[in-house]
Amino acid sequence: MNETIIIIAQVLGGIAILSNIYAMQFNKHGLIMLFKLIGSFLFCLQYFLLGAYVGMIMDFIGTIRNIVFAYLVKKGKSTKPYIIFFAILTFFMGLFTVIQTWDKTLVALSIWKASQGVLVFLAVTVSVLSIIAKLISTIAYGFKNAHTIRMLNVPSCSCWIIYNFVCFSFTGVINELLTISSIIIAEIRFKKVKEEKPLQK
Repeated sequence: MNETIIIIAQVLGGIAILSNIYAMQFNKHGLIMLFKLIGSFLFCLQYFLLGAYVGMIMDFIGTIRNIVFAYLVKKGKSTKPYIIFFAILTFFMGLFTVIQTWDKTLVALSIWKASQGVLVFLAVTVSVLSIIAKLISTIAYGFKNAHTIRMLNVPSCSCWIIYNFVCFSFTGVINELLTISSIIIAEIRFKKVKEEKPLQK
């Protein structure tokens, strides 16, 4: 893999990191979705450059999903039918992408210089994890409650950490670790604000 492409990919990932971390510091659904949308789009580009096609498709679906969910919540409409729709779409598009890009995925993972058996194991593992991660976040962003969104993001981020490491998206790994840290900080901050409100009355 060309070193210049890897560098460009990591820069895009760095910008996406800032957007995703910033997203978790809001307590409004619309603002969380806006910055997550920007982050997802940038990671789409990064995954494309790194040959991580399943991750790219998952984030592309995530970008569209975030736009739809942001609109529905803003209008006060139910997201439940769309959670089911995007969950089904994520599963089948993920499976389709795994099949269609299998050889390219193995070529991209060959940077690990491992045996064919190990590369196949890595390819299967990261493909499954990316689909699971996106299914979890699809359920998460269907909720209006910011606390629920943050809590469900933790297992999703954990799956992406492994995926990004294996696919050489090191800024992706950093992004997920920082996102989890941002979630913890936000939870502590909003809990403190909630505890202080009764004292102010």
